[in-house]
Amino acid sequence: MKQSQFYYLLRRGLFSGGSAIIKSGLVMFNKFTTAGLSFPVQGSAAFNGTSDFIEPASLPLTSFENFVFCAWVNIKASSQNNTPIGFGNTATNTPIANLDINSNTLNIVAYFRDDAGNDIGPTANFSAYFGKWAFVSYAKSGNTITLYINGSAVATDTDVNAGAITLNTFSVGSLLRTSRINYTDGNLANVAIWNRALTSDEINSVMWKPVQALTATESNGLQAWYSLDDIASPTASLASMEQLATDKDVTIENKAAITAAINSLS
Repeated sequence: MKQSQFYYLLRRGLFSGGSAIIKSGLVMFNKFTTAGLSFPVQGSAAFNGTSDFIEPASLPLTSFENFVFCAWVNIKASSQNNTPIGFGNTATNTPIANLDINSNTLNIVAYFRDDAGNDIGPTANFSAYFGKWAFVSYAKSGNTITLYINGSAVATDTDVNAGAITLNTFSVGSLLRTSRINYTDGNLANVAIWNRALTSDEINSVMWKPVQALTATESNGLQAWYSLDDIASPTASLASMEQLATDKDVTIENKAAITAAINSLS
């Protein structure tokens, strides 16, 4: 998964703009601590709210009957709609499956809209969590969606009419439909996706674990796990970039500027 993250960042060109992008964008390493909580990761990815996102080369889900999205999020109160995890369709704005955190309405929404426009969208107040770390989970089982904050179910919604959905994009940090919207302003870590609905007990367990600590049962159905803590060592990250570029037969543009920028973080 970590190698894939580097590859996707290279493909999207996020390493090609020099130190400003590296220091404010997705490859910035940020250690974080919060009183009373011990996080299962060493760092997080900072998203700038205007242009940062990760778009993997393939969809982590192809069926949307049952699934779970979850992530550690720390969203700024910057008066905008943020989509930490989003599936969309580039041909139409109708079908979506995304987790939205809106710092205008102060709400978090687990949103699902099928090809016919039928909606499911459990909503909860998120005002207590802006500027703080929170673990958010979106669990869909059939036509029912349950929204969790820090392992507690805070909202549930059902639409018996919800049907087929056609989605062809997936992004971390924004939502791509006919255009890209809802850039996330804040930090993300341990973004994970399952193709089944986890139980409440499983959600409360996986929220405190890195991916390598998951049990066999918890790993069942896991489709993607983005730790977003790859840049703990800037020097090591440069070596990983170079090796991955060789392995994938791609060229690193502006290598001299990238090298200087990464070295400045050491």
